[in-house]
Amino acid sequence: MRADTSGAVWGERTWHAGGVETVLDRALDLEDLDGTPDDGNRYEVLDGAIVMTPPPDTDHQRAVRELILLLHPPARDCGLEVFPSPMAWRIGPGQVPEPDLIVASPENVTKRAVVGRPALVVEVLSPYGRGRDMHEKRRIYAEGGAAWYWIVDPAEPSLTVLQLVDDTYEEQGRVSGHEAYETQEPLPVIVVPAELLSRGSGR
Repeated sequence: MRADTSGAVWGERTWHAGGVETVLDRALDLEDLDGTPDDGNRYEVLDGAIVMTPPPDTDHQRAVRELILLLHPPARDCGLEVFPSPMAWRIGPGQVPEPDLIVASPENVTKRAVVGRPALVVEVLSPYGRGRDMHEKRRIYAEGGAAWYWIVDPAEPSLTVLQLVDDTYEEQGRVSGHEAYETQEPLPVIVVPAELLSRGSGR
């Protein structure tokens, strides 16, 4: 069975969503994503369920594009790599999310997924997955050990910066509009949320 964003369950596969019990005798994992359709939707394993998110809108994709252009040079200089979705992060059985962006060491990158603890994960909010990105994924990414979690909201626009302290995320900064967020961790970079929605990059 597959789960969509409404919580409905459909199909004849042995997948499950939420409280719907699977007939599998193991937790769903990376290989279970191989059977998902190539239909433009995003499929992830979250809390043991395969969850589908519809394709994002243009503001989401503009923000992702600008973040890639912004993060790639300092990441390269620091010996890190930047990967946009679709790129799975295998935390473990039952948890294989696909963040919008992952910044990780090459030693934590396999042919199929990022493993271990990324330096940074980024989610750009969309109407379909806002609550999941702000709540469930905040917990899941903390459990997975991502040192930093950035949440970009194109609707405002804004950037919320979370740092992993012990086992939970603590907010280290929040900027909106034309305010600038300047940091050295995990990368030396300046982020202006409004500039992430540029219709044409000037970089």
